[in-house]
Amino acid sequence: MATPVFCNICFCEPRKPSPRFSLTSCGHVICEICLQKGKKDECLICKTPCRTLFLSKQTNPDIQSLFMGIDTLCKKYSKEVTQISEFQEKHRKHLLAYHRQKTVKLEESLKQVTQQMHQIQ
Repeated sequence: MATPVFCNICFCEPRKPSPRFSLTSCGHVICEICLQKGKKDECLICKTPCRTLFLSKQTNPDIQSLFMGIDTLCKKYSKEVTQISEFQEKHRKHLLAYHRQKTVKLEESLKQVTQQMHQIQ
């Protein structure tokens, strides 16, 4: 279940027709109506300087994830973590195979040099 979005000032929720909602850089959600009542570049709630970003379907996915349900986020990031883990494991195995092959060649070279030294002596 997604986190409900509501204005942190008037507590209205999105409905049609409804004002747009903004997210402030200090982490507050404010509707367009309340936002117009405040000073530009200052949060109406905590009075700190801030920027605002209108929330929409085009909003950055990282911002959208703030409003997703925890179960949805867990599934999404679990899949991503699994893909990353598999990618990294594949590359670790590739590197390990390279070093094993190099070790075998070095051991063969050492064996040959040791035999040559015995022959010289």
